[in-house]
Amino acid sequence: MRKSMKRTFFIILLFFTFNTGFALEISHAEPPNWWNNMEHDTLKILVYGDNFTGWQANIRSKNVKLLHKTSYPDSHYYGLTLKVKKAGDFTINFNHSTEDVTVKLLYSIKERKPYAIKSIDGSDVVYLLMPDRFADGDKNNNDIPGHQDPVRPDHRWGRRGGDIRGVIDHLDYLEELGITALWMTPIYENNYINCYHGYSPTNSYEIDPFMGNFDTYHELVEACHARGIKVIQDHIVNHIAPTHPLAINPPSPEWLNGSINEHESCNYRILDITDTYGTSEKHTFPVKSWFAGYLADMNMAYPDVVDYYIYHAIWWIETMKLDGIREDTYAYSDLKGLSRWGKELKREYPGLFLLGEIMDFDRTRLSYYFNEGQKNYLSSIADFGLSSEIYQLIVEDKPINDFYHEIANDFIYREPNMMLTFMDNHDMGRFYSAVHSDLQKYFNAFTLLFGMRGIPQLYYGDEIGMSGGHDPLNRNEFPGGFATSQHNAFVKEGRSEEEDRIFKQFKAFIKVRKDYPEIFDATMVHDLQHDIYLVGRKDAKSGDALLFAYNSSRKTQDADFTNILKGRFNTYIMIKAPVKGDIKIDLNKNSFVLPGNESMMIILK
Repeated sequence: MRKSMKRTFFIILLFFTFNTGFALEISHAEPPNWWNNMEHDTLKILVYGDNFTGWQANIRSKNVKLLHKTSYPDSHYYGLTLKVKKAGDFTINFNHSTEDVTVKLLYSIKERKPYAIKSIDGSDVVYLLMPDRFADGDKNNNDIPGHQDPVRPDHRWGRRGGDIRGVIDHLDYLEELGITALWMTPIYENNYINCYHGYSPTNSYEIDPFMGNFDTYHELVEACHARGIKVIQDHIVNHIAPTHPLAINPPSPEWLNGSINEHESCNYRILDITDTYGTSEKHTFPVKSWFAGYLADMNMAYPDVVDYYIYHAIWWIETMKLDGIREDTYAYSDLKGLSRWGKELKREYPGLFLLGEIMDFDRTRLSYYFNEGQKNYLSSIADFGLSSEIYQLIVEDKPINDFYHEIANDFIYREPNMMLTFMDNHDMGRFYSAVHSDLQKYFNAFTLLFGMRGIPQLYYGDEIGMSGGHDPLNRNEFPGGFATSQHNAFVKEGRSEEEDRIFKQFKAFIKVRKDYPEIFDATMVHDLQHDIYLVGRKDAKSGDALLFAYNSSRKTQDADFTNILKGRFNTYIMIKAPVKGDIKIDLNKNSFVLPGNESMMIILK
């Protein structure tokens, strides 16, 4: 079945019958196929061709009913709205209005194979990686003739050759680490310059040839699911590469905000979008301008564009059996359009994990997109705010009292325990460099991250203390993933003593979430005693509880956890001990003594 997968996804056959010089060349249709028994049984197809002027589509089939035909201002496109009745192949006949010419397009409605999306919640740990920088598993795809962005190992913005096969080859490593969800940066075709990261799609229905193909992607998802690892796809509605057909010749001008020849560069001012009293011009400018100044901005205020991306996301989820979608640059698209997009995805897949990226470190502005009144159907947002709070606490010595009061304001969010929490990602300098490789500070930050509310996310290499400044230094190759690697951190024997110590600690952090999922579904209770920040979470059924604490002062201090964890405990399991000094725990008094500038985490039983 795998050998024919790509072929069956993209079977589009053209037949030309004519007695004059008229002809129509059709390149492809989007989505490439559909399924029966879908909630979305009304299907909108966008057909690409050289010139549809004078052509009309007709369908005679028991599989579908033709509801509507759309001739766009740009003649490279033709739109069809169909009612899906049953599975099977059918022919779309394109007839010329003045000439005896017919062009036939074969389209497929597949038999749907139901599957259960695996939910993602506070007991999960997400692992983010960039395939190009993780591991090169197939050197045969390192040279793609005609591709605008070749492998350039010595160029700061060049590809390195990492691919989906490299991820498959190291799933045993991820399984050993214990992560429960995998998020890769986009794998769509990016036939553009300096686009190894995947965020400049030139064809969002194809996999980039440097990454692999549909067979390898499907193999990855199946292998992840077999290991209990859920899969989140990085998705983009906000923008496309300027060489994408929809950017060069959009079906109608309304599909884009601006044009290739006339557009504004995004100013990234989310504060203008959320400003209660701002002008309409300031509100809309970041939404209608082009990301990075050159990526064509898709107009999500236009219904046809929203429909296009609804079918696009559903097609990928259904094709690959995905568990979640991470939506890139969420803040810079029209919110009403995004809300309808999210609503339709949740209508098809109620359990889908839908994560929005709003890169703003201000917690109040983040809450604009994730509060009780915002009906945008997001399951989660990336919590840049908590990342900033922990950074300020550990790196900049923010007073612990200020940190405590800031976390107390979590009422501004809809579901704080569903927010994606992290210290690193592909747009931030690595935290290990920020603490100058200070293991005590590094572990303190991740003790907070893994103990508090939310869904922890690791960025590849966090678990071995990879260093690096801002982009592109935060996107270096994982050691052991490439022929040029100096050592192999995928295996214990190849890791340095420091790397292995970090790996073991992160493995312990993750294991406790897997072993005690009910604890991380429980309400977090926190307290501040002197300079010690404490958090307790208790499973009401079993009585097991998690306790962690961070002593922000330089001196050893004691604390009592009776108020945050009611009841008596007989024993405890140490998850994270101080790096320097010892901790003393007295279960008779529900108290402990913790060295200065240290943290600890235990499971109480």
